[in-house]
Amino acid sequence: MKRKIKKIIVNIMSIFKIKNVIVFESNADYSDNSRAFYEYLIREKYNEKYKIYWFVNDGKKFRERECKNVKFITMWHNTTKKTFIQWIKYFWIVKNAKYLISSNRVLHRLNKKTVTININHGTPLKRVKDLQIVPKDIDMVLVGSDYCIDMMSYQLNLKKEQMICVGNPRNDVLFRDTNTEKKLKEFSNYDKIILWLPTFRKVATSNRLDSTFEFPLGLPIIYSTGELNRLNEYLKKNNALILFKLHPAQDVSLLKTSNLSNIIILTDSYLVEKDVELCELFKITNAMITDYSGVYYDYLLTDNMIGFTVDDFDTYQKEKGFVFDNPKDYMAGEKINDIKDLYKFIDDVINNNDIYKEKRNEMKNLFNKYADDKSSERLAKYLKL
Repeated sequence: MKRKIKKIIVNIMSIFKIKNVIVFESNADYSDNSRAFYEYLIREKYNEKYKIYWFVNDGKKFRERECKNVKFITMWHNTTKKTFIQWIKYFWIVKNAKYLISSNRVLHRLNKKTVTININHGTPLKRVKDLQIVPKDIDMVLVGSDYCIDMMSYQLNLKKEQMICVGNPRNDVLFRDTNTEKKLKEFSNYDKIILWLPTFRKVATSNRLDSTFEFPLGLPIIYSTGELNRLNEYLKKNNALILFKLHPAQDVSLLKTSNLSNIIILTDSYLVEKDVELCELFKITNAMITDYSGVYYDYLLTDNMIGFTVDDFDTYQKEKGFVFDNPKDYMAGEKINDIKDLYKFIDDVINNNDIYKEKRNEMKNLFNKYADDKSSERLAKYLKL
């Protein structure tokens, strides 16, 4: 019934002419590939030609970012559900849109002439098949390299022809001068900075649970406040810093680090306040710790050391799964099974003991077709903006 209703609506809305309207979405708000591509369009003055809308949780927070032909619209209020008024706004804007550009939530087309693109938020390492991340009628999905086409086609249940490879716009900042060090000058006095990016296990706003492995603090490897405090003292002794950037969906109710000097949690609101994108953090760090997050593929472009926490690997593989049968073969870095391994990795970073450089380079070339600041430009040309 829903499909029939949707088909009727689309047929009716397709009567309307397409206008030069682009709609953006991302979760967290104003982030990732969507933000990077949008900011390229603004720099190149595409907003002189196009009316651009951003669908966000709270449009008031972004009023300062509005400029000519750009409007931020409150569309979700931190959920995927819309109020009646929001549905009216959605219909009014989307029925004439020429492009719908999403990276997380689905933007459903209302006009057959509208071009829909999932600009994605990175290449996955963890299994995403059958999660219905993108609708079947999506026109195109962005992938990081030609090698990823078969894998992403299978994971998303889409045709290979729907995959396009122009590079990830968010990675352009790695090859441009962004004044990141100046914007984050409070971190400039440390000898080593390690960025820790765990993927989510338990979602704060739903019942989704990707791993039943018990994490008392909601973090891999560190299971008690005592271990957390001892790690902080060790980092302090070595003038090193760990920056935690947790996944926006992760339940962090158990994690308390307000009294720690050398372990800092970065929130999405902090990054927005500093006007810093996640990939920009790569430029001020010496190493990264992650687990099964696809951000690993992006970090390969820095050629910095990488460690992988794998304490719940067997549980995660059984309950959630990976896109590869042998995922560890694609993880170019130290495997951290316990707190002892964590200290060893930190020591290796401090002492520049890098033994995975060759393997990282192999994976970098496999998963990143481009290593430059032209991904947004290539996407704009592909879309014939």
